[in-house]
Formats: sequence, C-alpha cells, structure tokens
Amino acid sequence: MSLNGVQPWWAEVPTKRFKLSFWLSFFGQPGAYVTLWLLADLIVKQSTPLAVALKINTLIGCYTGLLCHMYFCMKPLIYQKLSKKMSDSECDEILQAIDPITKIPMLIGGLTLWLGGTIIVAIAIITGALAVSKWCLLLNPIVALIVLSIFKKCKIKIIGILGVGYMLLSVLLIIAGLQ
Repeated sequence: MSLNGVQPWWAEVPTKRFKLSFWLSFFGQPGAYVTLWLLADLIVKQSTPLAVALKINTLIGCYTGLLCHMYFCMKPLIYQKLSKKMSDSECDEILQAIDPITKIPMLIGGLTLWLGGTIIVAIAIITGALAVSKWCLLLNPIVALIVLSIFKKCKIKIIGILGVGYMLLSVLLIIAGLQ
C-alpha cells in the first residue's frame, strides 16, 4: 500500500478485511509494545543507553503506531465508497487530500516501528547486551518484511507483515527470557 494514490484492488477486497485488520492491530499492538519494553528491561542489565533508546523508541511507536494502522485501513474503506460514484482519478484526488496530514506521523511511525526497535535490538544482540545467539538477529520486523514480500511477489496474499515481525520479536523475548 502506498502513501500516495489509489490502489484499485481496494475495491475488490471485502470491507471486513480492513475492519478486521484494524481490530487485530488495536488488540495486538499493546502486545508488541510490551514485548519491546520487556526486551529493554533485559537489555538494561548490560547497556542502559540501549535500553533507554528502546524505551523511547517504543513510546514514540505507541503514539504513532495505531494512527498509522488506522490510516492504512481507513483509506481503502473510503475508496471503496468513493469508487462506486466516481473515477479512480477523482478518488485519487480526494484521498491525496488526506496524505499531507498523515505524512509526518507515518514517517515517524515507520521509522520507529520498522527500523528503530529492530536496529536497537540488533545492536543489543551484536554487542551482547541481549544474551542470545546471533541467529536471533533473524527474529525481527525487517526480516519478516523481506521474507513475506517475497511471498507477496509470488502472488501469495499476505497481510500483517509488521505483526509477523513483532511476533518474531516475541519469540526473541521468550528465548532471551530463558537465558
């Protein structure tokens, strides 16, 4: 899904998918944030600066995360209604009016949710601040994005790439907690 423009396939997707996606995010995101916070609690034993950075990143992610997901679910729902009454170009023009309001929160959300936590946790693993195998570097949202994007290119319908990434971080938390 892009920040700009209409995605014509939105008209073909059942409305329930976008509603379900939002509610799964609504209930799932607190778990993701608790996971990062608990990882920071484990990291603080070896590196206070990394733990503080992860907690700050998590707070920013909490603030923007649900807003980002709501945006990604609302835009297609609005398009579905508009597409029944006007052309794609007219829909695109209307929906692009929303984009300037959301670009900065989306940028912040993307940087914190996709990159911030992943990079901080990776640094903690590499430096030994999080006492787990280096193989655990594979348990993060960026790896999920790469792998699931390949599946998507193979025409396999994929939703919730970020959610899968946070599930991998939850597995990392379990592994780290058992150490």
